[in-house]
Amino acid sequence: MLAKYRALWLRVPFRHMTAVVIALFLIKEQFPFSSFPMYSNFDTEAEVLFVTDQNDRVLPMLDALGRWSSSAKKAYKKELGKLTAKRKRDAAHANAAERAAAGRIVLDDLCAHEGHLAPYAAATSIRLYRRSFQLVNDKLSDNAPELLAEHSR
Repeated sequence: MLAKYRALWLRVPFRHMTAVVIALFLIKEQFPFSSFPMYSNFDTEAEVLFVTDQNDRVLPMLDALGRWSSSAKKAYKKELGKLTAKRKRDAAHANAAERAAAGRIVLDDLCAHEGHLAPYAAATSIRLYRRSFQLVNDKLSDNAPELLAEHSR
């Protein structure tokens, strides 16, 4: 009888994946298993941070400042959240002054390791910009870059 079930199991395509799906169905939502809701939908707005020199020529952030744009964005979001939380507001409703203050903190931190800037000796200042994109009525709208902060060298 056991041999019969074994033979049947060996004929199931993707049997390991099938076993995982059945196990997760039975386990349901219990640690360490999760439904991963962070991937269930996408926001209609996205933003990116980038740096330029004094002439607004875009610099490669990793080469120039030693950090990825994504880590700078996370630091910016964290600082912006701290600033808006003091006024009991969400970071999505931050005003220009709060965005600039958060940008200044992040840019000062980025420029603290200026050893990376040696190949960019002609850059007398570094500017941090924020650019946002929105999906409205199935059309992508591109907002003008917003200067958050400038660091003179």
